[in-house]
Amino acid sequence: MRLRTLLALVFAASAAVPTLVGTLAVSHFVAARAQIRAEARVADLADHLRQIIDANIAERLGDMTVLASVARTTAMTPESRRAWVNALRQTYPAYAWIGFTDRDGRVVASTDGLLEGQSVAARPWFRGGLDRPAVVDVHEAALLAQKLPALPYGEPKRFVDVAVPLRDATGATTGVVGGHLSVQWMREMSRAAIASALARDPSVEALILASDGTVVLGPGDRQGERLHADLPSLSALAGGAEEATARGAWPDGRDSVTGASRARASVERPTLPWTVIVRQPVEVALAPAQAIILRLALGGAAFALLFALLGWWAAERLAAPLRALASAADDIGDRPIEAHLPAPRGYVEIAALTGALSGLLARLGERDRALAEANVDLERRVSERTVELAEARDRAEAAQAKAEAGERAKSAFLATMSHEVRTPLNAIKGFGDLLGEDGSLTPGQRRCVHQMQVGCDVLSGVVNDILDYARVEAGGVVLEAAPFAPRAFVEETVGLVRGLAERKGLDLRVEVAEPDERRVLGDVTRLRQVLLNLVNNAVKFTPRGSVTVALTLTPTADGMTMRVAVRDTGIGISADAQARLFERFVQADSSTTRRFGGTGLGLAIAKGLVEAMGGTIGLESREGAGSTFWFSVSLPLAEADAPATAASTAAPPSGSARPQAARRTHLLLVEDGEMNREVAQAILEHMGYRVDLACDGQEAVRMVQGCAYDLVLMDVEMPVMDGMTATRRIRTLDGPVRHIPIVAMTAHILPEQVAALRAAGVDDHVGKPFDRKHLHAAIERHLASAARQNTAAA
Repeated sequence: MRLRTLLALVFAASAAVPTLVGTLAVSHFVAARAQIRAEARVADLADHLRQIIDANIAERLGDMTVLASVARTTAMTPESRRAWVNALRQTYPAYAWIGFTDRDGRVVASTDGLLEGQSVAARPWFRGGLDRPAVVDVHEAALLAQKLPALPYGEPKRFVDVAVPLRDATGATTGVVGGHLSVQWMREMSRAAIASALARDPSVEALILASDGTVVLGPGDRQGERLHADLPSLSALAGGAEEATARGAWPDGRDSVTGASRARASVERPTLPWTVIVRQPVEVALAPAQAIILRLALGGAAFALLFALLGWWAAERLAAPLRALASAADDIGDRPIEAHLPAPRGYVEIAALTGALSGLLARLGERDRALAEANVDLERRVSERTVELAEARDRAEAAQAKAEAGERAKSAFLATMSHEVRTPLNAIKGFGDLLGEDGSLTPGQRRCVHQMQVGCDVLSGVVNDILDYARVEAGGVVLEAAPFAPRAFVEETVGLVRGLAERKGLDLRVEVAEPDERRVLGDVTRLRQVLLNLVNNAVKFTPRGSVTVALTLTPTADGMTMRVAVRDTGIGISADAQARLFERFVQADSSTTRRFGGTGLGLAIAKGLVEAMGGTIGLESREGAGSTFWFSVSLPLAEADAPATAASTAAPPSGSARPQAARRTHLLLVEDGEMNREVAQAILEHMGYRVDLACDGQEAVRMVQGCAYDLVLMDVEMPVMDGMTATRRIRTLDGPVRHIPIVAMTAHILPEQVAALRAAGVDDHVGKPFDRKHLHAAIERHLASAARQNTAAA
């Protein structure tokens, strides 16, 4: 901000602040005085209107007094009295009815003869008029309602009554003369009075209320309405005052200055107990004060502007030497050493500033020389550092590429190792199963075959463990979510191990605390793998006693926590071994003389799977006193109508399900390995199928075109044409052959390999070494599905 601007603002503020304070004080005083005057004005107007009403009522009482005097002197008969009251009503149509009564309240003469002969002794105007002049507020005329015709004013049923006593020459009361005035007349009378007030001040509004709060006269269409709101100033009238003023909000929300006046009837001055309220909007009432305040504000603004101009001029006088010095400093540019400041002029402070700047210029020259030298050194160091960072980046990229290549090599090695091991295992397992069914074997030969089958199963388990752990370690586990019942899952999983436990003489049991039959969403296959590992270990390491699987279900805010604990009475685990038991290739007994086999990967795999599900796993054990392995996972609840996932592997159909169809079924087996081809053919023919052989994919494509096969069993890795290419070719053929069921029977079992097979068009997958029951179940399942589709198409 420039100095002249700053000083102008300071001077303006110096003038504006006192002016603002004074304006506020005066404005408050003027507004208060204006409100007082406005309240006095509306109060006077309300009192004036009330006095007009009182004067009109006094005139009507005068009419009744004249009738009473005439009745005592000249109109002694009912006929003459009737003539008088008819004449008065014609002269003054505001009267709806006028009548003379006797001392007992019987009407003896009235306008048009209405109610003559009837008693009005119970009417308030009669009772009040017996002793003194009386005025009765707005009321319903029950007797006249049925007899009076509609008045010109349109309101024959609501009246204001005036009455005076009839007296004889001695002063004794002989009756009452009374008149019913139409409420419309009262409105017209009041409206005429208000009109004269509005002519003087159009901004005011008047409201006349009867004693019960009914609006006799008011703005809009509020006549006849009863106001229940607490209007400003009414509380003061309720306390006994005849006049009151106030400022406040009305029911319509407008802030108004209000004046009110209420007549106080007395014996000497009977009148209507009406309340006259006059209001004026505050903005109108305070308009004169606003004009004064506006003039004060304009004067203050002009005063502040004058001071601002004075500050501007003073700042110009002070800033001129400074601008000259600043201009000279700008001319220095990039040559501070050669620069020269102008000679100081003006006040002493300018001279001091010029001297200080001259010293600063000298120091700047020295600094520039030092900076130039530092820049040269910095550029050299930055260049050297850039070269080092580039070399480090190259090394990091090379290391990353090497690591990625190693990971790819590891994956390729695992896939190749799995395929190369499973392929011969398939032949070993298949021939072993065939030999085991040969009834001519001696007991020794049968034992050898059994040991071969056990060894094959153990080796398959080792390969599966290594692959599972590799997937867990690489974070490649893909979890699925399907609904299942936790209790059924535990019972069916334990049932898979029950035969092994019974052969060892162990008591294998399941305990469920507070069973909950609701289903949850989770990867039941992976959970079964974890639970089978724990139960198998418990059975393996328990020579006698029992193994108990306990299931606990705990509801949570968004699902259910499933905790499964496997307790055994086995050999137990030492404290040292417990700390490293979930690491890879670790067992509790890792000595060369250990009694139990295994890779030491089972618990590491279980830990990886449970943690991938967001759960926890642990153990509690004491050497020689058994162990408890447990895991806990939180799972969301399944929808009520979601189909449950079977907890156990689908069993092959019974032998009686389709024996005739099995004998007629024609299969094509595509396999390049001679041993695997031979064993698969033997097993399939033993199952009752008719089998043709193909040695590669190209031959398979040709054969399915020449013969109507029911199903194709397709290997993957084959010469000439692999299984996936052959599957794609078959799916592009014309006719029904393109829909033939194709089951991949291969050693490729990794998830990504199975996904690739599915994408190529295979319908199912059976891994090598294959289990005969699983193979049979897969074939029968797809044969049945194809049969249903053919039936639907027919």
